[in-house]
Amino acid sequence: MTSLAPVEKSNLSSRVYDEIRSALMNGQYVPGDRLRISELAASLGTSPTPVREAIFRLVSEQALQMTAATAITVPELGPETVSEIQLIRRLLEGASAEAAALKVTQREILELRQINDEFIQSVWKSPREAAQLNRTFHFALVNAAKLPNLYTVVESLWVRMGPLLHIFHTELRADRIDLNSHPHYRVLEGLEGRDPVKTADAIRADIQWGETVLLDWMRQREAEDIRQVQHG
Repeated sequence: MTSLAPVEKSNLSSRVYDEIRSALMNGQYVPGDRLRISELAASLGTSPTPVREAIFRLVSEQALQMTAATAITVPELGPETVSEIQLIRRLLEGASAEAAALKVTQREILELRQINDEFIQSVWKSPREAAQLNRTFHFALVNAAKLPNLYTVVESLWVRMGPLLHIFHTELRADRIDLNSHPHYRVLEGLEGRDPVKTADAIRADIQWGETVLLDWMRQREAEDIRQVQHG
């Protein structure tokens, strides 16, 4: 079971919601994982009630799915849904990258560079940490745009994609490009040069690359399932 940090008693429902939502964004769960209210409550140090309220809220946002009163799972997204979410991410994160290139401070650039260095170092050593650092990089870039409403919308997309991005970092490492030419480096070059077009193109390329790898993996898995059925 994924371990979550205990929360304080004030405003429990919102805090429990934030904790589970963050775990989804970080890829602490994978598609198909089942979440049990009693286990979550024990991990968070709360009663089942705020957990149940948080779960219902996440179900309404399509971050979780409920097929019965006690059957709560992380959705398994289809290729069409993945393509749609990644398209929206390219549009929104590309727009935020353009704004960030014009508004980013030197301190923020240094922080982004540090995050990326840690991300690159962790790719082979700790895929789970790499997944979280990748998310941190993307949100630090969005935050640099100083567009809080856009930030909130991007978060909602990451809640749904986080479990699949975990698979990207833990199971699909063989499909990676040379890390020395990772799109994050071009993002940083765009920010240093205060170049909105270069920065936006780089983050869009990063998102597109991830989509291509994921969709190839999904097609291969579907083909394997068909072969298994045909051969009994």
